[in-house]
Amino acid sequence: MSEEATSLMDLPSPILLQILSTLPPTTLLYVKTLSKSFLNLTLDSEFTKLSRSASIIIHQFHSNRTNTLKILKFVVDNNFDHDPIVDLDLQLYFPADPVFLVGSVHGFVCFNYFFGDVDSIYILNPTTREYIILPEPQRVRKWPNLVTYGFGFDPVRFEYKVVRIYQEEIRDTNDFRYYKSEAQVYIIGKGYWRSCAGHVMLCFGCWAYGVKLYGKLHWLVSDANGNELLCSFNLENELFESFPTAPMYNKKSKENCPNLRSLGVFGRCLCVCDNNADTHFEVWVMKEYGVTDSWVKQIVINIAPEYNDWLCYEMINLLKVLEDGQVLFLWRDDFLFLHHPVKKTLKMLHVCEGNLLACGHVSSSLSLKNFEVEVVNVF
Repeated sequence: MSEEATSLMDLPSPILLQILSTLPPTTLLYVKTLSKSFLNLTLDSEFTKLSRSASIIIHQFHSNRTNTLKILKFVVDNNFDHDPIVDLDLQLYFPADPVFLVGSVHGFVCFNYFFGDVDSIYILNPTTREYIILPEPQRVRKWPNLVTYGFGFDPVRFEYKVVRIYQEEIRDTNDFRYYKSEAQVYIIGKGYWRSCAGHVMLCFGCWAYGVKLYGKLHWLVSDANGNELLCSFNLENELFESFPTAPMYNKKSKENCPNLRSLGVFGRCLCVCDNNADTHFEVWVMKEYGVTDSWVKQIVINIAPEYNDWLCYEMINLLKVLEDGQVLFLWRDDFLFLHHPVKKTLKMLHVCEGNLLACGHVSSSLSLKNFEVEVVNVF
């Protein structure tokens, strides 16, 4: 490795990221070919380090035609800091209303807008105030066929990929219904969608977006018989893989509903939040990736009387594990709350309430103008 590369690796993460953010992906890919060890300290790993103290980006939408982005930062003692001055009113800049948050990668935020036959994807950077609109994909979203999305980063090829899962309902001669799903991929900077080879007989639904971890996107899915599974999509080789989900799910039980289970990331592990019981809410964590026997019940929140009117029987998503071990959740699409695992307390955060989606976010100055094929708008 050259002395220049060694010197770069010695730089603090924020400075290294600032330097890397000025380089186009083709240059980063060239750097990767010179030093694989340098690759381990470039974009993806540096953002992983910073994500421990990262912020949360909140997309708040209302029926009165407002779409707002808010940044929630955690400061000393995990108090949150929200500066309304930096809020972005998307309604002022975007022709589509509403748009729904898909995910955030390296400061780029992905949104989906769909209405009728229109199914659009926006990628924007709130820091640089740049955005692009991807071309319309093939295969129109139309009931009973379903569509969901994921947004991730291929650390091998240094490519940002939007993955569209198109799910076609199939009926056999006995009127048995199931879904055949295929992946369509858009690489930012290429300018076109393409379909991946092969398909899976799984239903991904349409509201849960892909959870990124280890260069893959993940969803909770159901097979043709209604059994719940975990399905991953590898962003490098663009192949699907499925494996068993967290235990304690019984599709024959009236007390279990798949719409009350959500997928998330606990530290560097996949987790499943289950809110089917009327006495408690639990979080299962897969301690070893892909190993079925490694699922453990990490969190159990007993539903005390003061929580009974809001905690149980609703979808809960795990957003982030804070540095002191507290866990940030999103209840339905209504509000955020913190769980303290030692004190066994719950704390509602009143930064915003009602009609919101949220995900982890690391702000950056990476410019969409580095992707020459894309038409970059500034707002």
